[in-house]
Parts: sequence; C-alpha cells; structure tokens
Amino acid sequence: MQRTTVWSWLIGGLLLLVQSVMAVLASFAVRAGDPASVPIELGAALLVAGACAIYAVGARPEESVVARRPAGMAVLFVLGAFVVAHAVWWAGPTGYAAGAGAGPTAALGDVVSFVLAVGGAVAILRVGVIPRPWSWIPLAALLLGLLLAVVFAAVSVVAPGAGGPVGVLPATIPGVVGLVSMVLAVTTHPASPLVPAAPTGAAVRQG
Repeated sequence: MQRTTVWSWLIGGLLLLVQSVMAVLASFAVRAGDPASVPIELGAALLVAGACAIYAVGARPEESVVARRPAGMAVLFVLGAFVVAHAVWWAGPTGYAAGAGAGPTAALGDVVSFVLAVGGAVAILRVGVIPRPWSWIPLAALLLGLLLAVVFAAVSVVAPGAGGPVGVLPATIPGVVGLVSMVLAVTTHPASPLVPAAPTGAAVRQG
C-alpha cells in the first residue's frame, strides 16, 4: 500500500510543538516578570485548542484519533476550551497582574490541563486509531507531564515564586507528544477503530 501523509496528525503535532516552545518562553517570561507572558500564553492556548479540534475531527474521518466518537471528542474539546479559559484568566487582573499570588492557581490550572490531556490520551488508546505500541507514547509522556505539573504546583503552594526550572519542564511535554504525532503522520496509517465490547445482557439475548 502506498504510504500517504496523515495530515491531521502532522498539523496537530506541529501546533503542539510550536505551542510547547511558546509555553517554555512564557514560563521564562513569568520568572523574569515580563508581561510578554500574557500574549504568549494566549497564543499558545489557541494553538492547543486548534490541535485538539483537528485531532478530534480529523481532516478526513479516518484521521480522527477518537474515530469521531462523542465521548472522545468531548474530552478533547473540553481540554481545548479549558486551556483557552485558563489563558484568558491569566490575562485578567487576578492572573499575571496579581504577581506571585497567582502562582498556585496557575499551577493548579496546569495540573487540570494535564489531567484532561491524560483523559484524551486514554480515549485515543481505547479507540485504537493510532496503532499500538505507538499509541502508548503520548499517554506515557502526559503522565510524566502530570507528575511534573503536580510537583510544580506543590512548590508554588509551599514557596510561591520559587518554582525554578521545574515549572518549565511540564511545558515541554506537549512538544514531545507533537513530535511523536508528526513522526507517526509520515510513518504509519490510521488503523481501524476497535469495536466496543457488547454488553453481556445484549450478548445473552442475541445468543
């Protein structure tokens, strides 16, 4: 079979990679007290939302990483919406303008984002459009990101403003997922979605 590029995965991965670079820049800007972190965060959030949308819907039906199943699409859309809402909060008076006091809330928002992202990765894994074992890589990376985000949140609560380089590390995780997505886009084909197991009662009635 002739190999073709899975454009939805390639574009989505590129968006996540660029978002990750912007998120790292925003983290450094926050530590330096630079207000440039506000527009950078907003731009990065919009990239995440765009990536979530293209992964959920797909340029072609077979490219949807959740096979356009409602539950999987809902998780991805909620993730994108939450990330944008979090960035909008950061741009408001209780976000960046609040100084170090906003650190714990910002860190908690990062944790929630990673929890939602892990939920999306689990949905992707269960659907099976991305062939295994490659479909395990985003989940593993996001679990690592969640762990780092929790550590950063704890540091922010104990010592606001003292997160140091730990706060930058979670921002690199979406970039890792994006790179994996881009590689898969040119090396693999979407697999047929796994068929959900029929309920036991239904099987008995049909038997």
